[in-house]
Amino acid sequence: MKNERYDILANENIKKLIYRMSTPAIVGLLVQAFYNLVDTIFVGRGLGADSAFGIAGISVAFPVQMLMMGISMGLGIGGASLISRALGMGDHKKAERTLGNMVMLVIISSVIFTILGLAFIDPVLKVFGASQSILPFAREYTKYILMGTIFFAFSAALSNTIRAEGHAKFAMSVMLISSVVNIILDPLFIFEFNMGIMGAAVATVISQIVGCVLVVHYYTSNISIIPLKLAYMVPDIALSWETISIGMSEFIFNSVESLVFILLNQSLLIYGGDMAIAVFGIIIKVFMLTLMPIIGIKHGIQPIIGFNYGAGNFGRVWETVSISNYIVFGMCTLSVISVFLILEQIFRVFSSDSGLIEMGVPAIKISFLMMPFIGTQVVAMALLQSLGKSKESLMITLSRQIFFLPPLVFILPLFMDLTGIWVSFPISDFLGFVVAVILMKREVTKLKASISQV
Repeated sequence: MKNERYDILANENIKKLIYRMSTPAIVGLLVQAFYNLVDTIFVGRGLGADSAFGIAGISVAFPVQMLMMGISMGLGIGGASLISRALGMGDHKKAERTLGNMVMLVIISSVIFTILGLAFIDPVLKVFGASQSILPFAREYTKYILMGTIFFAFSAALSNTIRAEGHAKFAMSVMLISSVVNIILDPLFIFEFNMGIMGAAVATVISQIVGCVLVVHYYTSNISIIPLKLAYMVPDIALSWETISIGMSEFIFNSVESLVFILLNQSLLIYGGDMAIAVFGIIIKVFMLTLMPIIGIKHGIQPIIGFNYGAGNFGRVWETVSISNYIVFGMCTLSVISVFLILEQIFRVFSSDSGLIEMGVPAIKISFLMMPFIGTQVVAMALLQSLGKSKESLMITLSRQIFFLPPLVFILPLFMDLTGIWVSFPISDFLGFVVAVILMKREVTKLKASISQV
């Protein structure tokens, strides 16, 4: 079984391999994004007259979830990159040590995050943009989400290492099953048990527990080719640093995203009030749904790139990057067209509030203008992370989220009011694309040089 998975990564046709590795991730992530969307829809419909406050409360809580995602995905991607290259080089012991070390890092970071989050929940949510009317909803939702941190972190981080083994379908199953559980429990808790926004949070945590159980089962059974050994679940300074440094761009991406959310929510509160925060919350949910197929491609190609780079098959690395860029551009363009065809209907699904719809339609139209260029940034990050180029990958994150978006959010509203905030998104997307192309082209040139020498 082990040799069969290695052979697939090393020899299967690249187009077929991208399809094989990415499709399960795309399906799982789409379902996961869909349940996040449904979560918001049920809250909006379940709270009646308070729907805008409920949606805004989830939007304010979103940066907390982004930080959770950043920690778990950072560790997962860092560990997966090391495991992929170790397997490509035939160093099975290093793969085992990396897995055990990564699991311990996940446990430690999750416990710290939960304790700090619950201790400072109100001040944090206020900083994230919660007004007095939004705070009760945001607090009720966030405190339960924080309690489920360790379960979420386990399933999110270890899904990356499962894919690194070439077992993408199981990773998909984890996301699929946990998402379906959430979708089933949401209406039950919100409407049948009349739990409101708390019901949405509890349903989410239960689904994360289910995902965690499935991941633990994978590594404690004979399914995995890399056994999880207690002997290796001891922090290793060298491995920990390597894991963290490679995944640092993903962690900083989500952390910076959270900081940007703080800036955005505060700016939206000034220029558009609670309603603008609710609109932004809906736009983000729709954006994440359209972005998930692209992230699925990223998850699918990282093991391919990492394994073949470690094995010295540089031609297959270049071919993977080239084909992926065409795929993601087409997918992003299709997403924009789809959103533009149903602009008003999108907001009507969440709420019947006419003010929300009137503000939301032009906002989402502007925000999605440069979506076709985002795919290239994702592929560039996948390439750089898989090659262990943490600094370069980090630069792509920082360029859009630090160098471009915040200054635009500060400056443009001074001249364009609330519209300036929406306009800042497509401009920063395009500028981030330019940086990604420059960094990716440099690595591709090195790959081509290595190919010619073989």
